[in-house]
Amino acid sequence: MPRIKSLKIEDARNFLVLALTLPAVVILMITAAAAQTDPGYGGRRLAPGVLKVIPPALNARDTVSLPGPMPGVTATEYTPKLRSPKDTLYGLSQRVVFFRDVWEYEFAFTGLRQATLEIPTVNGSARQTVWYLVYRVRNLGNSLSFEEVKKDPDFAYLTKDLRRNETLTERNFLPRLSLEGWVFDDIAKKYSPVQYRDEIDPAAAAEIQSIEDPNVPLMDAVQLSTATLRPIPAKDNTGAWGVAIWSNVNPKIDFVSVFVSGFTNAFRINRNGDSIDTVHKTLQLNFWRPGDAVKQTEDRVDFGIPLVDDPQQQVLITRRYNLPGPMLRVYEQNREINRNVLISEFDAKFNLKDFTSPLVPILDKGRLPSVGAEKISQSGVAVDENTAIETLIEGRKWTFQKDGKIYLINLEYQFWEPTEEGIRFIKSLDSFWIYR
Repeated sequence: MPRIKSLKIEDARNFLVLALTLPAVVILMITAAAAQTDPGYGGRRLAPGVLKVIPPALNARDTVSLPGPMPGVTATEYTPKLRSPKDTLYGLSQRVVFFRDVWEYEFAFTGLRQATLEIPTVNGSARQTVWYLVYRVRNLGNSLSFEEVKKDPDFAYLTKDLRRNETLTERNFLPRLSLEGWVFDDIAKKYSPVQYRDEIDPAAAAEIQSIEDPNVPLMDAVQLSTATLRPIPAKDNTGAWGVAIWSNVNPKIDFVSVFVSGFTNAFRINRNGDSIDTVHKTLQLNFWRPGDAVKQTEDRVDFGIPLVDDPQQQVLITRRYNLPGPMLRVYEQNREINRNVLISEFDAKFNLKDFTSPLVPILDKGRLPSVGAEKISQSGVAVDENTAIETLIEGRKWTFQKDGKIYLINLEYQFWEPTEEGIRFIKSLDSFWIYR
């Protein structure tokens, strides 16, 4: 691998590249107390920058589904003689928008680390190397209700044809943290993905607590899910502390991401034909390390992605983190509120080898790609591949008309954009929110 120049992506915005070791009764007492209230923080003071805080990032888009058919409703399309087709059961069930109140907790962590622990076994004990991440969760009272969202001019249309399907009365909080990365196969001469789920291991958690700070109880995901997290002000340093543990991690793993979910109820709906899938708002934390089995616990696991001199090598590295690519988003020009309303979106399917999309040339030629026709039709706008498309800005923006309404299709970049020599990062890649 070429010489690494930097570990933090913020420095490269213009860089052209793509149980039980403690007595059982003690642990049970700690667990019982933690499950009832915030354990607070009674341990050592952390130096500035040690605790990396990811603030809540709720937005109105998290509360609203894109228009689409009402699930479970089967209706026949017909044209009535005395009423508009939009007033029929079929018409009313085609462009339904679901709204839900959403909440989100603050997530903070101290780093992704490795340790060799003495784990009790039926035959005594055994030494085992584990990966772990110590984290804190706080309820800062961040939420969005319908009354708040409808004040946003972009969502003024929500006062019509709205279906509400959840309130803020209950918060089902269940942390889920998975460790995913890539391992180089010396025989096949290629990288293969690996994935590990967070484990519940009281003995390992107790030993990690003694390493990190004996005064701070570290709870596992199940214990945290039963804890009462009362709303607190941002300046309050109390919170619930947890630990995610992964064992039997391949020592050759190097490009690593930790996916954190369960800290918000925000999700989005994907319609695939007649089926509906939900993708949950997930925090992606990126790390890297030199992958080998020699003195694993002495290897430093750095936050961020590695930056190198060779642009092509950088692209290969960046691909290991599965960065979301550019999206094609479809907007309806809404004259009532004088704004463009998002009705559909789909992946532009950019290829990181040559930074091109197979869908953009089709749009430039005045036609609608099949995937675009399908996605837009699911929003209740009847289009097909023969729908006439007009180019406004080649490679970036298009328009079409249907039933007297004007629609825009925009190519929107999320984390990177193509340049003449490669790609350029346009956002920090240390951590970001995705939906999966």
